Amino acid sequence: MGAWSTGSFGNDDALDWFGDLKEAPDVFPFIQETLEGGTTESIIAAGAVLALLSGYGDIEVHPDVAEWAAGRPTPPSALNVRAANAIQDIIADPEADGHDVWAELGEDDEDYVAWLANLKRIQTVLQ
Repeated sequence: MGAWSTGSFGNDDALDWFGDLKEAPDVFPFIQETLEGGTTESIIAAGAVLALLSGYGDIEVHPDVAEWAAGRPTPPSALNVRAANAIQDIIADPEADGHDVWAELGEDDEDYVAWLANLKRIQTVLQ
């Protein structure tokens, strides 16, 4: 994973996932599929997109994501809950991708703490 930021779209996998989302004929089924079997990075990106679509504009996203999301419908609440649960699974599993990357790269765990804080923020607004 090429990563340059602890934000939801600060890595290659998340931006690739967003490219696929833009081409998906049905956005919410595509997100549901991601939550059921996507990579850690794509699940986090999906959660950030759902939070943004739910009106939480203070979630940090790539500018292209914010532009794409403008005017799109609000997601079903059940999908938000599913995303919150998927993110909780990532937080709770120290073997999940991301934990090792950010714990390894961070000086004094600063980046790791920021990465976890981003996940917890997304999870909180989706619950």
